[in-house]
Amino acid sequence: MKITPQCIPCILNVRLGEILKSNLSEEEKIKAQKKLIKRYNKVVKRGESTVKIATLAFREVKKLTKDEDPYFDFKKKSYEASEALAKKLRKEVAKLNGYKRFRTIMLASVYANFLDPGAPLGVGPDEIIKKVHERKVARDESRDLYDYLTKVKDVTFILDNAGEAVIDLIFVEELAHFNIKLKIVAKGKPYQNDTTYEEARQLGFHKYGELVSTKSDSVGLIRGMVPQKILRLINSSDLIIAKGMANFESFTYEKPKSPTFSLLVAKCEPVAKVADVKPGEAAMFFLVRPRAKR
Repeated sequence: MKITPQCIPCILNVRLGEILKSNLSEEEKIKAQKKLIKRYNKVVKRGESTVKIATLAFREVKKLTKDEDPYFDFKKKSYEASEALAKKLRKEVAKLNGYKRFRTIMLASVYANFLDPGAPLGVGPDEIIKKVHERKVARDESRDLYDYLTKVKDVTFILDNAGEAVIDLIFVEELAHFNIKLKIVAKGKPYQNDTTYEEARQLGFHKYGELVSTKSDSVGLIRGMVPQKILRLINSSDLIIAKGMANFESFTYEKPKSPTFSLLVAKCEPVAKVADVKPGEAAMFFLVRPRAKR
């Protein structure tokens, strides 16, 4: 997705906040913030990708704070909080089967993005299960995905953040029931609270398919930020299933050649507009639709 006026202060404020939360002294934080703003001014360009700008700014934060994984503790808490939700979800779907079971797991996978163990008003497991029961989705093409999975052989699943990875594992388990070859893609290096390759392996994703590292800390999958070999591997799939806003932003900036299904919660107006939903709404839909057979 191309940068919009709203994106510029949004990305910068997140990065400045990371410096504020660092272990630097007060004086060091001021110096680091000044350097970040100077660097940020150089990378923000008209028509540039939000993904590239966010990644370059985060790299600068890691460099300035001398911390390669600023969200390490937060991710650990997120994985722990997700376990309670996973337990509730497994109990919910134990009595379900077919498409109803599939959609229920998908809904939990999407809404788990709200799971926030660090915020006082963060959504907990009970609230997410309630959202799953309500079954409200602004754009819902889950049935189309379910049917299409019976027609493909090679599927790539792209992970998002730590708060939902434990639920994504249940989704991947469900996908493994289809007659497909599965690839699961995770960040090669830390970016915010996203799940890394090593973390995904610890969770057990490698048991259900080939676990692939992006070899990069890029928030999204675009040329110049991720090795071409990885991009070719992803684009060779019959189907891509991409979690979260960042992957959506990547694939609207450079659309994949393969059919691509997006699952996200639109947390800001620019993304909501492109996804054709309202801010705060969930969406599960084909960003790149399968070509009709002649």
